[in-house]
Amino acid sequence: MTLLLLLLLPLVAGLVLPLLPQSRPLLVRGVAAATALTQLVVGLVAWRQPPADLSLTWLPRLGLSLDLGLDGLSLPMVLLAGLITAMAVLASPADQSRPRLYFALMLATNLGVVGAFLARNALLFVLAFELVLIPTTLLVAIWGGERRAGAAVRFLLFGAVSGLSLLGGVLAFGWFGQGASGADSAVSFSFEALAATPLPPSAQMLVLGLLLLGFGIKLPIVPVHGWQPISYAEAPAPVVMLLGGVVSKLGAYGLLRFGVGLLPDAWSAFSPWIAAAGAVSAVYGALNAVVATDIRRLMAYSSLGHMGLLVLALAAATPMSLQGAVAQVLAHGLIVALLFDCVGLIQRKTGTTAIAELSGLLNPIRGLPFTMGLMLLALMAAAGIPGLAGFPAELLVFEGSWTVFPRATLICLVASGFTAVYAVRLFNRVAFGRLDNNRADWQSTRLSERLPAVVLTTLVVLAGIWPVGLTAWSEASTAAIALRHSDPVVHHLALAPTSPSLSLPA
Repeated sequence: MTLLLLLLLPLVAGLVLPLLPQSRPLLVRGVAAATALTQLVVGLVAWRQPPADLSLTWLPRLGLSLDLGLDGLSLPMVLLAGLITAMAVLASPADQSRPRLYFALMLATNLGVVGAFLARNALLFVLAFELVLIPTTLLVAIWGGERRAGAAVRFLLFGAVSGLSLLGGVLAFGWFGQGASGADSAVSFSFEALAATPLPPSAQMLVLGLLLLGFGIKLPIVPVHGWQPISYAEAPAPVVMLLGGVVSKLGAYGLLRFGVGLLPDAWSAFSPWIAAAGAVSAVYGALNAVVATDIRRLMAYSSLGHMGLLVLALAAATPMSLQGAVAQVLAHGLIVALLFDCVGLIQRKTGTTAIAELSGLLNPIRGLPFTMGLMLLALMAAAGIPGLAGFPAELLVFEGSWTVFPRATLICLVASGFTAVYAVRLFNRVAFGRLDNNRADWQSTRLSERLPAVVLTTLVVLAGIWPVGLTAWSEASTAAIALRHSDPVVHHLALAPTSPSLSLPA
C-alpha cells in the first residue's frame, strides 16, 4: 500500500480541495501542504522499509500495466517532489486568488511527477509524463504575469512536442522489440522486458533520438529550451519552484533511466554529441545570465547552464559522473527552489524584479535583509562554494566526466566559473546602494513567509556539510547502469531494482 499511498494522497486531496469553502484560502493551502508533507513522510518510511514492487494488469493487449516500484534512482526523486511541492504550497500567498483550483493543480502536478518516478512500465511513464503538462500549463496561463498567454502557449507547444516524441520513442521501442522477438510475441513495455529486448543498431539510434528530443525539451537543453526563459519569467514564483525543482527533473530521470539504462550502445555512440550539447548549454546559460536585466530571467538562464553540467555527466556515464548527475538533480532542485522563493518574496514586497529598479535591499531598517541573506547563500550554493549543496554535486560531475570528455568538461568548468560573475553582479546591484526614498516603504517578511526559504536553506547547508545525503541514495543503482568503468571490463545493464540500493550507510 505504500506505493499506492504515494499516489492516492495527492489524488484524493486534489478532489477534496474543490469542496472546501472558497472564502478560506488558508484552510485550502493548509490541506494541500499537509498532503505534500504526508507524502514526504510516506517516502521516508519507504526508505527505511523498502516496499515490494506492485504489478496490476490494466490493458494487457496494449502492453500497459500498473507496474510501480522504488529503487535508488526513483526514491530520492519522489522525496524531492514531496518536499518541493510542500514548500511551493507554503510559499504561495495567504490571499491566493482562486485557491481551490490553484492548489488542486499543484497537487495534480505532483501526482503526475511522482507517478512517473514510480512507473516500471514505459507506457505508464508516458501517461504520467503527459499528465504533468495539463496542470502546469494552466498554472502559467491563469496566474502568470502580463505575458502569461504567450508563455503558456509556448510552454504547451514545447510540452506537446516533448510528449509526442517520448510516446513515439517508447512505441518504437516496443514494436521493434516485438519484431526482434518474433511476430507472435506479445508487446510488453515493462522496463525489464525492454532491457532484455535485442534491438538492431539502426533501431536503437531512432529510439534514442526520439527520447533525446522528448527529455531534452523537458530539462531543457539548448537548442530546445525556448519555453523556459519566458515561462520562468511569467509564472508565479511558487509555480517556478515546481517547474525548476521537480518537473524539469523528469528529463534528467528519463535520460538516465531510458537512455543510459535501456539503450547503452546507442548512448555510447551519441555521447560525444550529448556532451557537446551539455557544454553549449552551460556556456549559453551562463553568458545570458551575465547580461540579464531581470532577476527571473537571470535565474532561468542560470538553471539552463546547470542543466548543461547534468547532461555532461550523463554523457560520460561513468559510475562517478552518474552519481554526480543524481547529486546535481537533488542539489539543483533545492537551490533553484530556494532562489525562486526569495525572488517571489522580493517581487511580492517591491512589486518588481527588474535589476535596474532595485537597490539597497540589504538595508537593515527599510530593506529586506533576511531575504537577501538567504538569497546570497543560495547564489553561493549555485556557484559551487564548498560547504553548500552545489559543491559536491559539481565536483562529482567534473571528476567523473574528465577522463571521458576532457574538452567538454573544461568548457563546463569555465562556464561554471561565470556563475560567480552573475551572482556577484546581481547581489551588488540589488543588495547594496541607496534605497529609493519614493519607493522604499516595503513591509518586512513575516515568519510564515520565511518558513519555506528557511527549510530549503537548512537542507542546502546540510547537503553541503554531509554530501553523502546527496549521493548514497543512488550509488548502487548508478554503478549498475554505468557504461564506462575505471577498470577495462565494461559492465552491462543490471536494471532490476534491488532493495539494498535504498539503504544509506550509517
